[in-house]
Amino acid sequence: MKSVGELSRRELLALKEIQLIGQTADRRLALQFLKDDMVAKCEEGRLQLTAEGRRMLVRGSPSLSEMAS
Repeated sequence: MKSVGELSRRELLALKEIQLIGQTADRRLALQFLKDDMVAKCEEGRLQLTAEGRRMLVRGSPSLSEMAS
């Protein structure tokens, strides 16, 4: 499992996308997140962040803000 410092900007953005809409366009990342227990699949087929996924996103959020400026 990766640590927050190891998540790329693309991975953090995909986690944010999952948090907002329950899916991501990057199927490879979605499968990796499922394998790493950062997301879980709901009955409706949507993805949702697990506690680990939320933790990774919250800890990585400052780096997303820094990259935007």
